[in-house]
Amino acid sequence: MTRFFISPGDPSGIGPEITLKALSKNKDLQENFVLAGDKTLYLDLIDRNNIDLNLIDENSEEKGVIFKHFSLQNQVSFGEPDIANANYIIDILSYGALGCLKNEFKGLITGPINKELINESGFEFSGHTEFLSDISNTKKVVMLLMNKKLKIALLTTHIPLSEVPSKISKKNLEETVSIISKEFKNTWKIENPSICLLGLNPHAGEGGYIGHEEEEILKPFVSSSKENVHGPISADTAFIEKNLEKYDVFLAMYHDQGLPVIKSMGFGNTLNVTLGLPFIRISVDHGTAYEIAGKNKADFSSMNEALKTSVSLL
Repeated sequence: MTRFFISPGDPSGIGPEITLKALSKNKDLQENFVLAGDKTLYLDLIDRNNIDLNLIDENSEEKGVIFKHFSLQNQVSFGEPDIANANYIIDILSYGALGCLKNEFKGLITGPINKELINESGFEFSGHTEFLSDISNTKKVVMLLMNKKLKIALLTTHIPLSEVPSKISKKNLEETVSIISKEFKNTWKIENPSICLLGLNPHAGEGGYIGHEEEEILKPFVSSSKENVHGPISADTAFIEKNLEKYDVFLAMYHDQGLPVIKSMGFGNTLNVTLGLPFIRISVDHGTAYEIAGKNKADFSSMNEALKTSVSLL
């Protein structure tokens, strides 16, 4: 049986807690996952939070979640990120990604991490999306945020806003739209997915009076594209109800053009999906939440949604 591998993220944050809670609430789905981490840490969390979950070995005949042990460098203090455990985070993530590449796992579910912490440890890390692209030798991937109301893909991800205009090119648009279209056909079984481009500038450039990217790049691309592409439309009115019904996915030009909208529509139930990889990658839509880590207060809705969505794609 092919399973999803779960990389829960920073052990000092809420990742382990939300993962254990979500798994405990989905007993009928537990056989579809392999969970990784430090077993002592996880058993302690299960005990202190009274979580009904059994961690089992791969060949066990018991019911529960298959567990892969990785040793922490330092004992965890919840809410206090430790650079010494950065390698632990990367080791688990790498193991899961490489296992996907070897077809040992169907895909990867990732919990929240602290990019700053990992970079401070000496490991250059700009995000899950970029890391998985590198490790799988995938030249181009696309970040997609999705919930039950909306799907938004990003043309650019974790770059300064000042660099965004230079990344809006016919080549980038063609590659991005091609990946989106292919994934929606293969993964979501939508025969002819409709993709709506957002304008970069206010009012989608106002006919060239507020910026030139729409007239010189975006509109010519839409006219020449072989995919079912529409726009560009003004981002400030893009997400009205009739458009949500009309388009399968929106393509935002930059990170903060798309994410605030979808998170305001369903924070806690939104997922981050990486398109273009040779395997499925799904992530929660929130951070490490150090301020509530270890206090049994974390909302596990997003991880719960990640588990259910991943199984639906098996």
